[in-house]
Amino acid sequence: MILKVIDNFNSKYQVYFNKTIFLRVTIYFSIAAIFFYYMQTYSPYGINWTSYHYERLVNSVKNIFENTQLTLFGFTSWSEVNDVKSSLINNLEKIYIVPIITYILPAFFYKLFGNFDFLNYGSIFDYIFISYTGVLVSEIGILTISVKNKVDSIIYGSIIFSLFITSPWTYRMMLAPWHEVGFLGFYLTSIYLFIKNKKNLGLIFLFISLLINFEWGFLIFLFLILIMLINLVYKNVSKYDLKYSYLPNGLQNRNGFITYSCVYILSQILFFIQILGAKLGGVKTSNTGALYRIGIDSLDNIHHGGLLGAFQFLGGNRYSLCFDNISNLSGVDDYIRIFNCFLSITTFVVISIMSIIGLFFLFKKNPSTKWILQPLFWAFLFFNFVFQQSFAVHLQGHSYIFGFLFAIGFPFLLKNIFDFTKLSNISSNLILLPIVAGVLINSIRVCYLTGING
Repeated sequence: MILKVIDNFNSKYQVYFNKTIFLRVTIYFSIAAIFFYYMQTYSPYGINWTSYHYERLVNSVKNIFENTQLTLFGFTSWSEVNDVKSSLINNLEKIYIVPIITYILPAFFYKLFGNFDFLNYGSIFDYIFISYTGVLVSEIGILTISVKNKVDSIIYGSIIFSLFITSPWTYRMMLAPWHEVGFLGFYLTSIYLFIKNKKNLGLIFLFISLLINFEWGFLIFLFLILIMLINLVYKNVSKYDLKYSYLPNGLQNRNGFITYSCVYILSQILFFIQILGAKLGGVKTSNTGALYRIGIDSLDNIHHGGLLGAFQFLGGNRYSLCFDNISNLSGVDDYIRIFNCFLSITTFVVISIMSIIGLFFLFKKNPSTKWILQPLFWAFLFFNFVFQQSFAVHLQGHSYIFGFLFAIGFPFLLKNIFDFTKLSNISSNLILLPIVAGVLINSIRVCYLTGING
């Protein structure tokens, strides 16, 4: 049986919901434009790409055309072209390789124009794509939290979008985008298409997202396999049949599971073939292994700070940023700066934990939407709890996924509290205004603290 996402909507509310989508999207992009302008004006780093990201992008594109030994296997490198070429010819130095897929578009423009002048406008494309992702986050969010009228769809949609676009996790992706940006955008597109019962298109966009980042695909597929195994073990104990309930609309049956699984398996096979081909082709990579990223390869792995180190993402930024130039403290102003920096990040830790609590309430209260959020939420938890070193070191990129979960979890927690206390709709919306404004101000404050490397 296919579980409907909007099972609590009556037909009148669905008409209202569809009629206001143009207005909502207009509001979303207006919020994004205001935020981009504001951050470009007042944030220490603005919203332009960092120099190291620009350099990586240029090197990656050049390596596609000048080091075809990597291109043949679907990889490129952030390193200088001559260094990569020397390493490939002499087979001495190791090369850090990255998937080629996210560099195909800039490579096309480089071939078309013959220079990198177009990259002066490249960040604009990122702003548009991140805003588009924010639209998906908002539209999926108001569906999952069961907003029931057109006014609330506008209010909650705007809140969800604002929380996502202004979050420190999203802001860092404006300065130096990671593969998670492309993955989340295409993955949420597939989710939205599945919600709209466009199964084939959903599968296509899902496959593209998995090509961009195979790690998240592997973890989501692992979740689905574990659900099948758990359902098999407890089939005589539990009265609920869960084996297909975490699959998208239109695929919640045996054939749907096979089709959905094939998309994940195919992406993993392709990546394995790429890695195997590169090794057989004599490419020595400097990419670190799983044990190193978990943090238990040796005592010399100084970047492993345990679970607390992995949980740094909750604050939106690292506490260590508060102690920059601590050796040059010259007066009371420096102590005030450190103290208030610490308070800003700690406040965001509390808000992030509240959003996670809100997600658990959402899973309990709206079980028909569990296929939308729970697979990615579980994958995020697994990645965070197991790959502790990787999450601590690469706080900048991996935590972008949490921006999506945060933007939905926190508003639902507030909505759940309002429903529990039986506040009227008008009173609830009035209370929402100062609360959300406070969170957004704190979020922007934490964005200001962002370091050059995130």
